[in-house]
Amino acid sequence: MYIVAIAWLYVLMLVSVMQPTVFRGIVTFVGAGLLPLALLLYLVGTPQRRRQRLRTAQREAATVAEPTIGEAPDPAAPAPAAAPVSEDRSR
Repeated sequence: MYIVAIAWLYVLMLVSVMQPTVFRGIVTFVGAGLLPLALLLYLVGTPQRRRQRLRTAQREAATVAEPTIGEAPDPAAPAPAAAPVSEDRSR
């Protein structure tokens, strides 16, 4: 994907150099090269950024939910509630 973007900027640079004035060359390079290419790369990269953000959120949620082995429990955290004890009524 990036090789196409680099090639496009190279072609636009050559076209910009051939413009009759420096101002038209700069406008051509920015108007037909940088701005559209930046917009295209931003739009194409949106799904990847969304997946990365979700993956990071899932990792953070997993590390908060499950302490690692050998890690001491946090003394400031509330103690887990004990399950109610049922009486054995089979006798």
